[in-house]
Amino acid sequence: MSLIDGSYFTGSILIPNLTYGAVSPAVYGSDILQAIVQYEADILTQLLGYSLYKLLLADLDGDGNPQTERFTNLIDGAEFTNDYIGTDQTLKWNGFRNTAKISLIAYYVFYKYVERNANQMSVVGNTDLKSEDSDKVSPIRKMTDAFYEMRKLYGIIPPYIRFWHDSVLGSELPSVYNDLSSAYNFLFANKVTYPEWVFTPQKGVIFLGYELSIIPACI
Repeated sequence: MSLIDGSYFTGSILIPNLTYGAVSPAVYGSDILQAIVQYEADILTQLLGYSLYKLLLADLDGDGNPQTERFTNLIDGAEFTNDYIGTDQTLKWNGFRNTAKISLIAYYVFYKYVERNANQMSVVGNTDLKSEDSDKVSPIRKMTDAFYEMRKLYGIIPPYIRFWHDSVLGSELPSVYNDLSSAYNFLFANKVTYPEWVFTPQKGVIFLGYELSIIPACI
């Protein structure tokens, strides 16, 4: 069972022709539903590690609601204390799903969905990408923006820190490197609550063989 649905794909990550006609409640096409199932599992396994992700799924009831506090906080959000540069800050992790319909899962699914369907898609605001009257525009900018937003919510470890971590520290997790309300910062602040957590950093944009930092505030 997926944590998000097609209602998350609005605004900058609108997917044209997402629903079958004017149906209420919306009935989403099989292609986007399949994309959500596939890519939600992909990104959460990278973020949480297989063991913790498997436990999260096992904690959901038949309606997709978590049964324990630790997974309720992870999925639906909770406040946490972030120790950044020697100062404790109270932040709010907004979860994987929320009423604002802003989710790292949705940004990642959009990125992968557009990547997969790039040959059939163009991006012209929020119009039908397959319309004959549309002037087709490369979807690369939309994909890049979505990946940018996903990384902010996912959690960013700068490339040089990752090199030090991988080469010297081994499996030990790095520290906190920004004051964002990211999943990484939430999980790092609650490592005791999530001992199964295994984090896989997301790489940035690759240009001429080098990874570029696209979010200066997070370095």
